[in-house]
Amino acid sequence: MITEKSTKYMSRAFKSTKYAFSEIPEGNFRKDYGIYIHVPFCFSKCSFCPFYKTLFSEENKKRYLEALSCEIGLKNFSGKADWLYIGGGTPNTLSIEEISYITGKIKDKASIKSMGIELLPAILDKNYLDGLKDTGFTKISIGIESLTDNVIDSSGRKTTGFKDICDLISYSMDLGLWVNTDMMTGLPGQGYDSFISDIDLLKKARPQQITIYPFMRLNRLNAKPGYDEKRQFESIEEANDLLVSEGYKRVGIWTFAFGDDVYDSSRDELVRDYMGLGPAAFSTYGDWKVVNPALEAYLKNFSSGLRKGFIAKKDSSTDNWRMFSRMLYDMECRSRKSFPAYIKIFVMILKMAGYAGKGTLTYKGKMFVHAITKTVVESLPYPLQNPQNVTNYEEYQDYFKDIKKKTVIQS
Repeated sequence: MITEKSTKYMSRAFKSTKYAFSEIPEGNFRKDYGIYIHVPFCFSKCSFCPFYKTLFSEENKKRYLEALSCEIGLKNFSGKADWLYIGGGTPNTLSIEEISYITGKIKDKASIKSMGIELLPAILDKNYLDGLKDTGFTKISIGIESLTDNVIDSSGRKTTGFKDICDLISYSMDLGLWVNTDMMTGLPGQGYDSFISDIDLLKKARPQQITIYPFMRLNRLNAKPGYDEKRQFESIEEANDLLVSEGYKRVGIWTFAFGDDVYDSSRDELVRDYMGLGPAAFSTYGDWKVVNPALEAYLKNFSSGLRKGFIAKKDSSTDNWRMFSRMLYDMECRSRKSFPAYIKIFVMILKMAGYAGKGTLTYKGKMFVHAITKTVVESLPYPLQNPQNVTNYEEYQDYFKDIKKKTVIQS
């Protein structure tokens, strides 16, 4: 009952955010902010992926890099960024030279404590890893998702053999790169037992971190999970037992690592300023939440001198729930001075109901946090996936119509 009511309440709280398509406001980024760069290109579209992407073309890549360089130049940031993370899409559709060019533009304006990048193993090799290390990257995330060939094949993605995965992990760690591997439970066509076998196999490669995501239900994603949410949560708990026996420590509800270092920019995005660059990238600073438009509109911005995107005023209630979610994500449940009274009462109820003891989660509490964290991700009102959350979506559509008209005239 508590889990059901909590997920419904938090879903309503997040979905109540309304964006307007408008000029992007100026703002400064606070100390220890993060930088996220979205590379939208993929060679194929995976059936399970809910994030913004578009099929790769050399022409669009060239235009994207020009616009991204312009956006970096226009952004008001300096000082020291705590992290830079390049995600996608598929960031390694860009060459090392192109990655180096982008990060160099950022380093001209600010220093960066840690640099990480998301990588597709099917197109990754040792030369590329050498280039990342030389460019200054400290962490990588290899998107394996599943080691079962028929599961990956059916998703529209190219498979990578386990031996090749092991070689990439081993070589990266020899270079001094911190390696995270992403896995998923509940993928279309995936069986419970095959997921457990995948984790049992992957632990033998001993990457520094393994992150396991449940299948996410977001708007405009038609794929169906291989098994229900309850079984997804149970599978992560069974994976926990396998990984802890291998020496891993659970450092987040879905994250397991050797030691205390954690590679997970998404948990920081819950509680701090960060600057999003590239199409569909999300930023938060000052009183604002900002989401860049899709690729063609993003390109138009910088070819025409405009700075238009989806903007929303920060809501203190939503921010409070984000801080609460971050605490739960970190496997804690305790009252904090910064929490408003209604969250302090909720923490007390969770303790009384047996979800937490001495500030940490019980087994029942972990199942609760699985559901809450998944709800947060699925309820974030990404304007590109949720037009109903944009008050003037027709203006955005008109912006796109204008692009299409000019394309027809020029051709």
